[in-house]
Amino acid sequence: MDLVKDIFSKTQTIFDSSNYPKKLPRTEQLRNQFNLPDNENIVDEANVEITVISSFSKSKLEEKGENTHLPSQQVYSGKLICFENFLVFKDDYDGLLFSFVLELLTIQKIQRLQRSYDFALLLNTSTELQFTVQFIGLKSQSERFCRNLTKLLKSQVTEVPKLNNFLMQLYSEYLLYKNNSSHLVIDGPPAGGLGWVFKFPGNAQKLNDRLKMRKWFDYFREYGRNFGLVRTLPFYKLVSYGLPNKLRGELWEVCSGSIYNRFLNPEAYNKFLVDYDGKTSLALEEIEKDLNRSLPEYPAYQTDEGINRLRRVLTAYSWKNPEIGYCQAMNIVTAALLIYMSEEQVFWCLDTLIEKLIPGYYSKTMYGVLLDQKVFEGLVLKTMPVISEHFAKHEIQLSIVSLPWFLSFFLNTMPLIYAFRVVDMFFLHGTRVLFQVALAIIRINGEALLQCEDDGECIAVFKEFFSSLDELENSISAENKKRPKFDNLWEVAFREFVSIDEKIILQYRARHKNDVFQGIESFVKRAEIRNLPKTPYINQKQLYNIYDRYYGVLSKGTESPFMVGNATMDRKGFEEFMTNLVDWIDIKQESPEQTKFLDRLYNAWSNEENVMTLETLCLGLDKLLDSDIMTTLSNYFSLYDTEKKEKINRETILQVAEDLILITAPWRDGLLFDEITNKAIESEIAAKIVERQKWLKENNIEEEDTDSIHIPSEVKFNQEKWQIKQSERYFASNSNFLKLSFQYAQPDEDPNTPLIDLEDTGITKPKPDESFQEKLKHNIALDPSNPMYISLPMFRMVILSDTTYESFFAETLRKSIHVDDEVDTKLDMYKNIRGMFNNFLADGRRVAIEVKRRMDDAAKSAGLNNNDASSSSSNSVNNNSSTNNTTPDTASRTSRSHTLSSYQEDDDDFGSYVSPENDDLLSNNELASLSVNIPVSGNDMSVLHTDEDATLIKSFEKQKI
Repeated sequence: MDLVKDIFSKTQTIFDSSNYPKKLPRTEQLRNQFNLPDNENIVDEANVEITVISSFSKSKLEEKGENTHLPSQQVYSGKLICFENFLVFKDDYDGLLFSFVLELLTIQKIQRLQRSYDFALLLNTSTELQFTVQFIGLKSQSERFCRNLTKLLKSQVTEVPKLNNFLMQLYSEYLLYKNNSSHLVIDGPPAGGLGWVFKFPGNAQKLNDRLKMRKWFDYFREYGRNFGLVRTLPFYKLVSYGLPNKLRGELWEVCSGSIYNRFLNPEAYNKFLVDYDGKTSLALEEIEKDLNRSLPEYPAYQTDEGINRLRRVLTAYSWKNPEIGYCQAMNIVTAALLIYMSEEQVFWCLDTLIEKLIPGYYSKTMYGVLLDQKVFEGLVLKTMPVISEHFAKHEIQLSIVSLPWFLSFFLNTMPLIYAFRVVDMFFLHGTRVLFQVALAIIRINGEALLQCEDDGECIAVFKEFFSSLDELENSISAENKKRPKFDNLWEVAFREFVSIDEKIILQYRARHKNDVFQGIESFVKRAEIRNLPKTPYINQKQLYNIYDRYYGVLSKGTESPFMVGNATMDRKGFEEFMTNLVDWIDIKQESPEQTKFLDRLYNAWSNEENVMTLETLCLGLDKLLDSDIMTTLSNYFSLYDTEKKEKINRETILQVAEDLILITAPWRDGLLFDEITNKAIESEIAAKIVERQKWLKENNIEEEDTDSIHIPSEVKFNQEKWQIKQSERYFASNSNFLKLSFQYAQPDEDPNTPLIDLEDTGITKPKPDESFQEKLKHNIALDPSNPMYISLPMFRMVILSDTTYESFFAETLRKSIHVDDEVDTKLDMYKNIRGMFNNFLADGRRVAIEVKRRMDDAAKSAGLNNNDASSSSSNSVNNNSSTNNTTPDTASRTSRSHTLSSYQEDDDDFGSYVSPENDDLLSNNELASLSVNIPVSGNDMSVLHTDEDATLIKSFEKQKI
């Protein structure tokens, strides 16, 4: 999935607090307020007073006389704002009284009114409306606004034919043309939804569809339509009564603003279908599963035509917004929209719905709708505390019932004719309608709900209520009058809960968002990790740590992981991730060698589309963490065997050597100590302790705790010596790797080599340069005429023949990948290079075991003579340092000890005892950290030099090992 848009920035409208509008730029606020396209910018604005009159209103004035004042002649004060393609206005007193969004292409004429007392304009539109705009303020500012508006109009003159062609697709224009009220000639009704073929839900006569159409026809003539529609109080009333079937789709477009995107992107829908034809995705598989479960009660979705329309719209949108692709319940809403709208209309309406009106409802976590469930429960507690307390007492989870209401706009619960009434108001007023209707349902069924004691009984109450919405009952507002239950529900929703507005909803969202975020984040993490393939060498806790690091990089530490729309990691993010995880990558070190090696890892761990996901990353890391050295070497070899021929050529061998230098740099440079060095240091410490035991016995000093082995914490550490030794060892190993690789490399015969030697044909071959030939004799690796390769078995042999590299691939590499480290966002994630003391003396238990072994060996060699045993123990230290028997645990440990023999010198000044207060290496905290009880052979053997030995140290510190 490719990151198209940042979900976090798109969904701040539902997560910020009540002062949220102040946090957004004013341009964006106004775009959201008027449902304008995202790329629109403010050009100019002015305070004005506006009146509007239509040709239809003029004829009514003429019939009633000149002095008759109609509502359309009222003056409305507000701010007129000019965008790049739109002119918008909303009255200051009450936004519902008068507002409009005019596409600039609808303005046919603009002229200045010659009046001495003010500055005014006259605007005529293609919808036969005439606006009188009187400017309030400085004349210079008013003139500037007019110049900007005129300039925009002139620049768009050539686009007018495009608008006319688009208008011919709208039923409002066809309705007026059919009734001789439009100059736009239209041959026939435009393409519509499935309802034109399979009939619309409900009985048109009972729904007064013809009367509603007449009302809208009159409104269009008086207040314009589509791109030049003026919204007044009658407009909102007409929508609340229910939209006529043939105009419903267009008015949904106008109310939501999706009509603007459809006009500005005329070929986009078909282009998505053509460009992605034949391609597959996970979203398409999910779409296919749900096609036959989308409003199956509507006849169109029992036919191929209905199913195919639904499939095309959902498919096109999944390619437009791959970060969402397809989510549950999108099929229900899309199927409902297709009844009244064409495929292209639904495509853009769905886009506006998901991106602007209900962000986060349709996503992999549904965080938007889950947050609104918390808001809904909070509103129930505020408005109906008795019912809320009853639910809490009986542990009834209201969200189980209400979540489908919000997710499908009641389309799956109410009869369609009533659910579409909710959708009408939703597109006009936004999500507050869903809260108002849901609260009204709780209010009306309050008594029955108070009798419920579990979720099942609660669900049954709602199910019975929805199935009886068309039944008649007493009106709640008029005595002795019967009307359908739905009408009472409608009245309760928009009268009793009229105070539930966007401001209150935003406040509740801000109050509950953290709880929802944490819950979803935990759920998403568990679900995603549970769905990962099996990783034998990475346990669940380590997967959680990798998950946190992975999404921490993607979100840059500013967002919750589940809100990151893009679940794939690019090459730059991979570098940051590896820097935080391993010791041998540093994002601050911009070296060509590191770049090449990271490219190699990224390509090897990516999927077939060369995209890195959490799954492919975990599988790649699991290979590096394999505990079997032979498998580890095979996995490492495969990084270079890109052609899968089980062999690598000369150039690749050189590259392997370079990369080995890179990934062993922390140990080669002495920043970290490997297992070999640590064991050597521990061996020295053990020798020091054995010598101390000998000295105590020689001086007839008895220790109080004979079962304890004390590690002298005051030992002076010769850091530089061990760094030099380790560095020399790694340089020698790399040199040895190249030497052995080319020594055992095999000739790589070219299948295109001629079968007949040129010398046999009498043809003279050109003589190579003798000096160059001489060089090749000394370095066959430079001879391009002799291709060579090493196979996987050869590679293993070369590595295993070197103790340092054997240890590195057997243990050090695995320990350098810190999958056990939890992510701490408060710390600097780049400080991942561990200090050498994190490894130095990390295993005190191992030191204690080594001491006990040395003492036992000394006792065996000297019998029961304690003094001789001590002496033998001391000699054993030196002897074991240069033999293969230092660590008899395993064969591999024996071989590694043998490598160390050349580095352990007789005059090694590992250190003498010094007093703790004079120790310039270990701090008090570090001394305290060594105070660890280490059980050995069933005894708790303290690994700490005790205070009682202070008097002995002075006499002992002069001795050197």
